[in-house]
Amino acid sequence: MDCSRLFERFFGQLSQPQQQPAFMEKQLGVITDQPVRSAQDAASEFIDILRTAEKGAMDLERRLKNIVTVNSWTEELAKYILQGVEALVRHRDTIGQIVRGAMDKSTDAAESIFEFAKDHPVFVTIIAIGILIIIAPWVLEALGFGELGPVADTFASWWQARYVGYVPKGSLFSFFQRLGMVWK
Repeated sequence: MDCSRLFERFFGQLSQPQQQPAFMEKQLGVITDQPVRSAQDAASEFIDILRTAEKGAMDLERRLKNIVTVNSWTEELAKYILQGVEALVRHRDTIGQIVRGAMDKSTDAAESIFEFAKDHPVFVTIIAIGILIIIAPWVLEALGFGELGPVADTFASWWQARYVGYVPKGSLFSFFQRLGMVWK
């Protein structure tokens, strides 16, 4: 998932860029279009608001949406914001109450997950195997094991060429090729 889709899900759907003068949306008090500024400036202001936020929920959301409008999300902006959030985490003593609370909850959740994994290794192994089973068809396809045989110019075609036309029955290559042909 690319960064823009992540922010779409986090802050709402993105729409196509429009060239209109800046105006305020009266219902939410959110600027929906504004003059373009550099991604670094927008990210810096975004991080400053997170760092100093004392109120959460609607007020914080409105302030952040006024900085980064729906049409201005870019991968570069997302990278700058991510770097800023990483800096906030490293310099915990400079953050406001809202971000500190969110950070504490995230830390507690991560610690409980790792503790659970330590306490229940068999359960975690079963989950990992389930994930591998789900993604195996995609991995086989990415390696070039297609429904009709090895796909040209892929790892699978290179591997098959090593057999010089004769692929032994029961070989690992034939096993993967069979999976690629029937497993979807």
